[in-house]
Amino acid sequence: MEDINEVVFDLLSRVEKNRQKELAEALKKIGALDENQKEIVSDLTSKLVGKLFQPVIENIQLAASNNEEKTLEAATKLFMPNNN
Repeated sequence: MEDINEVVFDLLSRVEKNRQKELAEALKKIGALDENQKEIVSDLTSKLVGKLFQPVIENIQLAASNNEEKTLEAATKLFMPNNN
């Protein structure tokens, strides 16, 4: 079983990488924005991603603290598919 911190770190790293990619594409499509507007859009995407993944992370951590091996194995398969 993977270290749960590694699972969480990998998940959040991949989520942030995808957020940054999608943000860059969206900003190109939007066109001219000043730095304050870009920061607002970036903050919005960051907050949305955080709110979406917070329950996932909390449940993974809870499963780890309760030694729920099957749940942790499922989380690893779902969120770290390249490591199976």
